Amino acid sequence: MLDITKYVSPGMERTVKKVVSADDTVGNSSLYLEQFLSTSACINMIVRMATDMVDKALPQGFISVGYHTEITHEEPTMMGAEVSYKVALEEINGNRLIFNFQVTDKRGTVGYGKHVRAVVNYPKLLEKAKERMEK
Repeated sequence: MLDITKYVSPGMERTVKKVVSADDTVGNSSLYLEQFLSTSACINMIVRMATDMVDKALPQGFISVGYHTEITHEEPTMMGAEVSYKVALEEINGNRLIFNFQVTDKRGTVGYGKHVRAVVNYPKLLEKAKERMEK
């Protein structure tokens, strides 16, 4: 079994600032919301940041996959606003990497939550997925 703590450790964090664009509003299911930052865009950014943070540190043949995400999208922010995404690795539990995240704009918190990734052996994952398809 892989000792993940040899490659990543709690306390790792990353911050990205981004101006909300039209692409970041995709996913809203109402025309009335098309100018607002979407929850799905927030999740997408958090997943990409967490993946980038850990996958390049893992040994060859291992990757992280999404396992669970919780988000509270507390306040609206609009297209053109600068938002800051902060992701921090808080805990390692077996093969699970538990991240906390926060999304803010100049007025304060927009959203926050938890994202969990599982570190897996890629060839075994691929084999399992192929077997599942054959059933």
